[in-house]
Amino acid sequence: MTDAIHDSTKHDKKEDDLRAKRGLFALGIFAVAMAGTVSAYAETPLFPSAPVVGEHQNVRNLYRLRCGICHGANGEGTNNDYPRLAPALKGNPFIQHAPAAAVVAVIRKGRTGPQRLYHESYPNMPAFGAEAVPDADALVQFLKTDLQQ
Repeated sequence: MTDAIHDSTKHDKKEDDLRAKRGLFALGIFAVAMAGTVSAYAETPLFPSAPVVGEHQNVRNLYRLRCGICHGANGEGTNNDYPRLAPALKGNPFIQHAPAAAVVAVIRKGRTGPQRLYHESYPNMPAFGAEAVPDADALVQFLKTDLQQ
C-alpha cells in the first residue's frame, strides 16, 4: 500500500522542467507583446485633462479644469461622444472673431435659453464666477491664441 502512495506522489523531474520552460517561454512572448502595446499607448496621454507641468501653464491647466471636461482637452468639443456636452472651441468662429469682452461675458454668465448659439443637443453652459475662473481675460487670450493652434 505504501508503494502505491509513494508512486502516485512521485514527480517526474523532466516533466517539471518542461513545464517551467513552457511557462518562461509564454512569459517571454507576453512581455514582447506588452512592450509593443505599451509603446503605442505611450504616445497618447493617459489622462488628457490632467494638469500640465511647466512654466506659464496655469491658464492651460485652468482651461483643462473648468472647460476641458465639456469642450475637450484640446478644444475639440464632444460632437463625436455621447453625451454631447459642448461644441468645439478650436476653430469656433465665435471664439476666433468675437471681442474678448463677449467671450468673458459668456464665461461669467453662462449660456441658457435664447442666448444659446448651438442646437439643442448640448446642455446649457454654466456660469463661472471669479472664484472658479479668477483670470477670465487670460483664459480668453488662451482660447483665442494657444488653443487655436
